[in-house]
Amino acid sequence: MNDKIDFTSIYATPAQIQDFPDNKSLQEQMDNLWDQGLDAANQASTVSNPWTATNQAPCNWYVNRKDVSFPLSTHIVEPVFWTAFPNRLKLYFSQTEKSPYAFTNEQVLHLADFGDIDYNGDIPKDPSNDGLPFKIPSQTCPQMSWEQASSDWKGYDPYGPRGWLDEYCEWAVTRNPQGQIIAINFTCENPEYWYTLWKVDPQRVAELYNELLSTDTTITVEDLQLKDSKENIVIDPFTNAPAYNPLNKWNKGTIATNIGGGAVHLTSPPNTIGAEILLAAQATLLRELAPDNYNMQSLVCAGAFGRPYRNSDPHIGLQVNQVIKNVGVKIMLTNPLGLYLQAPDFSNYTFPEGTCVNDWFSVVRGRRANTDGESYDQILHMKFHAPTGYTLEDVTIGALVEGSANGPSQTPQPIQYAGQIADTFKVAIAATAVPQPEGTPVQIPLPPVGNKNGESDGYPSMIIGNQVFEAMTAVNPNPPFVALPVYLNPSQTYQDILMQVSYVSDSDNVNQATIEIYNSDSTAIDPNITITLKKVTNSDGTPVGGGSGSNGGLYNFFVTIAVAAGTTPGLRGILIKNQAATEAPTPLPGLIYINA
Repeated sequence: MNDKIDFTSIYATPAQIQDFPDNKSLQEQMDNLWDQGLDAANQASTVSNPWTATNQAPCNWYVNRKDVSFPLSTHIVEPVFWTAFPNRLKLYFSQTEKSPYAFTNEQVLHLADFGDIDYNGDIPKDPSNDGLPFKIPSQTCPQMSWEQASSDWKGYDPYGPRGWLDEYCEWAVTRNPQGQIIAINFTCENPEYWYTLWKVDPQRVAELYNELLSTDTTITVEDLQLKDSKENIVIDPFTNAPAYNPLNKWNKGTIATNIGGGAVHLTSPPNTIGAEILLAAQATLLRELAPDNYNMQSLVCAGAFGRPYRNSDPHIGLQVNQVIKNVGVKIMLTNPLGLYLQAPDFSNYTFPEGTCVNDWFSVVRGRRANTDGESYDQILHMKFHAPTGYTLEDVTIGALVEGSANGPSQTPQPIQYAGQIADTFKVAIAATAVPQPEGTPVQIPLPPVGNKNGESDGYPSMIIGNQVFEAMTAVNPNPPFVALPVYLNPSQTYQDILMQVSYVSDSDNVNQATIEIYNSDSTAIDPNITITLKKVTNSDGTPVGGGSGSNGGLYNFFVTIAVAAGTTPGLRGILIKNQAATEAPTPLPGLIYINA
């Protein structure tokens, strides 16, 4: 185990990737921005959500590595693994799960690869839904039930061009004219990294797109820029440069061709590193659950973190919670903090004679455990590619087949869908134990999370230029928004800025809210930064990270931000002040960074 990188207060880039190996200045800029962004996300996650939920904060047993005294007395790392194929697709559609849709296994695999399927069942399709054209029961806690009245069902989510791939692993498939697979790109790279990389050097982003996708078309910076409905380039007011389009034509959907499509980084709304950090933090809170009711489903419902029935969130939550409950240590996410693909289990693969796994499979970005000294792979991007003269149908994977003469058997199946491969590998994230001094008080379990009522300060989740927001939601109503800090310059005013805010008010006083900026440790108001609220509207957008147990209305605050000359550099906290709230104010740290 490599403890050198984990025993530092600096947040390293995922898999310690160095995308500017020949430019020290740009790499240092990238490293600094990434460290600041993850510091901000970890600060926000420890505060959690005291605004719209009860029993959800603070997360004192989750630790930002900036607050840790290194070296630790021990180095205990706990990786968490889960299957990459979306469990919710099986739960809601597979006949083996008693779904009324009654899809065969092949139909579920087809749905994952194409986002639709010919279907003549009794439940009507929902073609207006952004994503899979099907409806599912809206209730998931304490359990999902098909007995819920169909009038209360909702469109399948997460939304977006491949939103249903919600296990922090997404893919795009290239097929020949006969429909046979010739290549698959699998990625777990978080969108925050690519937003940051774009800020440093858009040209390098375009170069990496070309390296990762290997199309016959040269991908340009212009292909990746965000444009409005008239094809005008949209300028990010915080960088005064063209904004990045995360759902550009080369990073959209599950079908890849030489003229578009591909999987460079994650795009499903909940597949962000910020959402994963918040989940890990909220999972450290113990809950009042009876021993015979302490399980993944009960915990994810009681803690209101992540999404029930995914492979990922419930597994992460339970494993983190068990460490806190049984060992009595605090945890931080292991450096380099990230979500990582694991190499497939090739034990049931059969390759054509004269070829081997290395002819078909490659790690494109990241590193294997046997090369980096870690106990788990840190793969960011991996690829299956058929050698000349072959297709992936020439490779078989043993699949469990029911009903043979002697019971279940392993019958090799040719690879016709990416999901067959995704069922043979895991995704991982790792946590590091932070030992506590002897005599540290034990954590007292909390009741389940509830919805806050009455009057409460608002929950700000994102700051973005309004023109950027409008252009992104025009590309797709549910783009992968992220909660990275915006960088502001002293002596500058920023207009037409949008803040996304969840707000609880029985008196419906959201239009009377005010906004206060706090210093880096959230102890005092910073008078050098003012945010003036100009207008409030209802928001049709998805909360950042897909939501986190938030109650109350979701609003767009249109604001102007003014930064005075001489304002001290560093992170700032934001308080959305409800004039009728009586609780002590709790700013959310990390959404603003003041440049030097």
